[in-house]
Amino acid sequence: LGAIRGAQPLHGRRIVVTRPRDQVGPLADALERLGATVLAVPLVEIAPIEDASALDAALARIESYDWVVFTSANGVAGARQRLAGTSLPEGTRVAAVGPATAEAVRTLGVEAAFVPDRFAAEEIAAGLGPVQGVRILLPQADIASPSLAVELRSRGAVVDAVAAYRTIAIEPSQDDMVELERGVDAIVLASGSAARSLAASRVGRVAESAVVVCIGPKSAQAAREVGLRVGLVADEANAEGIIDALTSHFLKSASVGSP
Repeated sequence: LGAIRGAQPLHGRRIVVTRPRDQVGPLADALERLGATVLAVPLVEIAPIEDASALDAALARIESYDWVVFTSANGVAGARQRLAGTSLPEGTRVAAVGPATAEAVRTLGVEAAFVPDRFAAEEIAAGLGPVQGVRILLPQADIASPSLAVELRSRGAVVDAVAAYRTIAIEPSQDDMVELERGVDAIVLASGSAARSLAASRVGRVAESAVVVCIGPKSAQAAREVGLRVGLVADEANAEGIIDALTSHFLKSASVGSP
């Protein structure tokens, strides 16, 4: 793959990254190194929860939980903000979905004991082992899917699912729309909330002629549920997975189009 990337396989491709503006950088930089023109058009923004009492109460009794499961780096950031600089107690068992979340967990002073590559409720639940009677804290978005909590409870776990941050849909600026109307080749969706925001926003019509790329099966399912046509799903739920999916797709397209 390194040799392929050296040839700039995304040269001339216009790719929309819809992550919150402060999370665009690493993916955008990598895509640009491969020759892409990146349009950063955030469709969601992350904000602190308005009522943190449930999260504060859960963190105050953190030692009573057998597992703390973070499904995103945003959940880690929300918990870290409420912990106000203190670390999680030594010995806290943490599961982190994806390497970016695992990296964020280190800022809480612990290493993730279990790091599934993608968000799949059954896989995460199975990876935690027998959970009958096990107490699990699940800090998540205010609009998070209940699928993981439901799966864990079906296996006998005692789950506290608490909001750690808010996800707010936002509309693109007029300048962003002007750029988008010039045409795009792909739109990257890194969350179900971004998919829902895309379908409801003015950007939705742009998606009709672009390849919609989802970071994993959860975001792909959310995209399909709101009527988006999903073209690609990354094998790994991280920037590398997105890049590999885009690179393979456009190399194949170029090959098919070659005389």
